[in-house]
Order: sequence, then structure tokens, then C-alpha cells
Amino acid sequence: MFAKLFKHEFLATWRLLATVVGVIFLVSCTFLLLAVFDVPVLSQVGVVFAFIGFVSVGGVVPILLAVQYWRTMYGPPGYLTHSLPVRGRLVFAAKVVYMCVMSVAGMAVAVAAAFGLPYLATRGTSMAAFFDDVFPPIAKLLHVGQLWTLLLVPVYVCALCVQYLCGLTLGTRGRLHRLGAGGAVIGLVAVYLTSQLVSVAALVTLPWGMRVSGPQVGTYTAQSMGVDIFRGATPGVLGMGWLPLAVLLAALLTLAAVRSIEHHTSLR
Repeated sequence: MFAKLFKHEFLATWRLLATVVGVIFLVSCTFLLLAVFDVPVLSQVGVVFAFIGFVSVGGVVPILLAVQYWRTMYGPPGYLTHSLPVRGRLVFAAKVVYMCVMSVAGMAVAVAAAFGLPYLATRGTSMAAFFDDVFPPIAKLLHVGQLWTLLLVPVYVCALCVQYLCGLTLGTRGRLHRLGAGGAVIGLVAVYLTSQLVSVAALVTLPWGMRVSGPQVGTYTAQSMGVDIFRGATPGVLGMGWLPLAVLLAALLTLAAVRSIEHHTSLR
């Protein structure tokens, strides 16, 4: 049944996602033509706008899916959703997994396009030197021995997707239910602020970080970012404690969201 629910999510959203992402890519590639023809001044503007356009795909995809989630769970189509002969947790799981998969895919496409296409478009132009200066520092920070660090990014993206869908769900309970979409937004904002506060606290206090300076740059150490901050020194470590706490917060919110769906859902 999970596979059928997942397939339904894809069939219900792929046209919308393809249309919106396609338009963004078309407009962004149009800006890149200014760089391809090396138009003075405008070529730099074109690359900047193209970069912004490509990067925006990483945010547009989860936003569209979050709206679809609320509409199919608590809007008019919600009556059909909650009449399915399956438990609420299975419906929630299918929507969450689908959003995580598509958000990670959207992020990967956004990053690859934002850096790759402008780089290719500016080869042989006056802007080629700019990208030649950008990539070496990134490669130094994520050298071959630390490329596995890139796997942490989709984990964090998935944790955020779960948190935000839980926020939309919890925003339909109690008095917030009377506010309709407004209640869902309040729940989403509350979860976002909580997530940020937890992340900042973990960033400074938990003893796990990546060295961002010195001969061992890019390696991990059992030291918190707060050690340097409290000494008044420039931090040589980027705290990474926010990642496990983000996953933990997502798990706790999932328990609350599933309980809300199965015991407190009201479409009136």
C-alpha cells in the first residue's frame, strides 16, 4: 500500500513540479546567454541572476510539496485522503518520504546547475577567472578523504522536510484548527523557530565539529565551536552538533504528528 500511495504522490505532483522547475531553468538559461556572448557588464549580471534562479529550485520544490501536503490532508481533498482504508501514519509516511526524495533531488539538481552551467557558459570569456578562483577552496575543504561529508547534506534536508510537515500537521490541532491555513502557518513558524534555536545551541555547545582552518582543514574533531567563541578567538571549528539534534527533533515531531493525524484530525 505504501508503494501505491507513493506512486499517487508522484502522479499528483510531477506535472506541477516539472512546469515550475522548467520555467525557472528556461529563464535562468536565458540570463546565461549574456555570459556566453560575453556582453560587457551584463554578462556578470546574467550569471548572478542565473545562479539565483538555479539555486531557487532547491527551495521551490519543498514549498510546492508542502502546499500540496496541506491541501490533500486538510483541504477539500482531505476527505478522500482520510477515507482511505489505511492508518494515518502510512499516509503521512508516504508523503514525507516522497517530499524527502524530491527535495534532495531538487537540491542536487539546483547545486549542480548553479555551479556547473555558469562554469561551462563562461569558459573562454572574461568571467572564466572568477570560477577558477571559486572551486579550489571548495575542493580543499572537501578533499577526497572527506567527500563523505556531502552525504550529511541530504540527511539534514530530510530532517528539515519532516520537521516542516510536522509543523503543518500540528498547526491543525485545537484552537489553531479554526484558523485554517493560518493555523498551519503558525505551526510551521513555531517548528522553524524551535529548530533554529536547537541548531544554534548545538552548534556552539556539542563537541563535534569540522576544522575550517589550519593544516587539518576539512577533518573532524571532538571540539565544539563554543570553545573558541568563549575565548574570544576566531573559531577554527565549525560546529556540527546541529545535525544529530535536527534528526532527533524530527523524530520527536513525527511521533506528535502521527498522533495528531490518527486521533485529532478534523476537516470541519
